[in-house]
Amino acid sequence: MKEFTDSETWQDAGTAAGDRPLKPSRWKGSRPAALTMADDADEVLITYQPYAGLERWLKYRFSAWSELKAWFVMTLVVLFFAFGGPGWVLRSLVNGLAGESASVAATAAAAQINALVLMVLMAAAATITVLAGANYLLQPTHLALGRDGFRFYWRRLGWCLGGPRTGWQNLRHLYVLRPSGKPSPQDWLLCFQTGDRQRIKVKLGAIPTAEQRAKLLEAIDEFAPAVTRAPEVMEVLSPPQDHSYTELWLQALSAPPKRERLTPLAEGASLQNGRYIVRGQLGVGGQGTAYLAGEYEDGRAESVVVLKESILPVYVDVNVRKQALEKFQKEATMLRRLDHAQVVKLRNFFVEDHRSYLVLEHIDGQSLRQLVHAGGSQSQEQVRELALKMCDILSYLHGLTPPVVHRDFTPDNLILASDGILKLVDFTVAHQSESTATGTVVGKHAYLPPEQFRGKPTPQSDIYALGATLYYLLTAEDPEPISTSHPILACKEVSAQMDNLVARATSVDTGLRYKDVVELRQDLSDMVESDGNI
Repeated sequence: MKEFTDSETWQDAGTAAGDRPLKPSRWKGSRPAALTMADDADEVLITYQPYAGLERWLKYRFSAWSELKAWFVMTLVVLFFAFGGPGWVLRSLVNGLAGESASVAATAAAAQINALVLMVLMAAAATITVLAGANYLLQPTHLALGRDGFRFYWRRLGWCLGGPRTGWQNLRHLYVLRPSGKPSPQDWLLCFQTGDRQRIKVKLGAIPTAEQRAKLLEAIDEFAPAVTRAPEVMEVLSPPQDHSYTELWLQALSAPPKRERLTPLAEGASLQNGRYIVRGQLGVGGQGTAYLAGEYEDGRAESVVVLKESILPVYVDVNVRKQALEKFQKEATMLRRLDHAQVVKLRNFFVEDHRSYLVLEHIDGQSLRQLVHAGGSQSQEQVRELALKMCDILSYLHGLTPPVVHRDFTPDNLILASDGILKLVDFTVAHQSESTATGTVVGKHAYLPPEQFRGKPTPQSDIYALGATLYYLLTAEDPEPISTSHPILACKEVSAQMDNLVARATSVDTGLRYKDVVELRQDLSDMVESDGNI
C-alpha cells in the first residue's frame, strides 16, 4: 500500500512505482490527504465505514470508562450470584414449604441453578460477541476506484483483500434509495444497477468526508459518463456548497455525542474555523440565542452578521435529533426561497458543536417594540405608513406558491432599519399553508387569532397579527388576546376610520376579517383620500 505526500501527484507516483499511471485528467493533481492507492496502482481507495456511528458511540462511551467503574460493575455481578442470584427464589420457596430441614438441599440446588444460569449467560454473551465481531470484520473498509471498475476492499489486521470488481461498462443506472422513515442522508443508499440486474449498494453515511464522496462522483463522471443517473446522485455526491442540506445532515449526525462548549458563546468565540467571530449577544428567546458577529474571508473582515443559534439535543434517541434537524432545515429552506427587500436575508447556515446556526444579514435599526418603548405610542400618520410597509411584506409572502404564513407577525419581529425600511425577521415558526401539520400553537398570545390557537393558521391569521400590531403602535399596549381590538377606547386621538380598520383586521370571525391584504391596503388608501391629515 503506497502513501503519498501532498505535493506528489497520483500520476507521477504511479509512474515512479513502475505501474501504469492514471491517465484521465480529472485524476491528476495532488492527492487529498484522506486517499491512498490500493495494491493495484490504478485504484484509489476511499474510506468506507458502515458502522461509523456505532464506532463513534463506543469510542465515546469507553473514553469515559474508568477502572473504578469496571471494578464496581464486576463486584455487583459477583455479589449478585454469591448471595443468591436466580437460585434465591427456589431456595426461599423450598424453605417456606418444607421448613429448615430442606435448607441444605435447597442451597445446593440454588447453587447449581446459579452456575447453570451463569454458564448460559456467558455462552450467550460469547455467541453474540463472536457473531457481532464476525459481522463487523466482514464489512469492507474501503471502496476501490479504478479505470477498470470499482470494488470493495478489506484492510484489517495487517492484511489486504480486494473483492470482485464491477466494470464501469456493466453499469446501466445509478440512483439513490431512501429507506422508509429515514430522512437522514446517513441512511441513504447509493445503488449501482448492472446489466445483469445486480444491484450494488453503497451506504452514503459510510463515506465519511465530502472530499471522498466527490472523488466517487469524479470517477463516475470520468469512467461511466454515459450511464443514466437520478438527479439525487449529483446532489448527494457533489462537493458541499454554502447551502448543502445533505452535508448539513451528515455533519450533524456524525459528530461525536458531546459538546465542546457548555455555555453560551462569549465575545471572541470563533466558529467555522475563524470565519465568524462573535462580538456580543443580541438576545435570548424561546427559539434560541442571537449573536452579533463579524464575518471574515481570508482573514479580512467582510461584514457584520447575526448568528441565530439553536441547541440540538445530544443524549436522546437519534430520531429526536433528526426531528430537531428537520425543524432547522425547514427554517433555512424557508428563508432561502424568500427574496424581498423587506425580508431578512439568509447568508449561510451550518451546524457546529451540536448547535445549529443561521447566518442572517444584520439590520441596523430597532424593533417596533423598542420603538414604542423609547418613544411611546406613535402618531396615526406614522402608524399608517408602517401599516403600508407591513402590507407590502404580507403581499409578498401570501403571494408565493404555496403561500407562506409567518405565524409570528409581531412588533418584536418587525425591524425598522435606519434607512426607513421595515423588515420582517424570525421565520422559526413560519410554514407553507399546504402543510398538513395541525394542533401546534405558536406565536405570542396577544397577536394570535382563534384559528391559530386551534393549530390551523391561514394567511388571514397574519392579517389579525398585523391589526394587533397596529393596536400596539397606537396605544403602546398589547391588545387583549383573542378579541376584536378597538384602539379608540385606549387612545381618543385615534380616528374612527383607523379604529374600524384595526377592528376589522382583528375580528375573531374570519368571515368579518379582511380576506386578504389587498382589501386592507385599499382601506388605508381610502383613509387618506377622505382626510388628507388622517
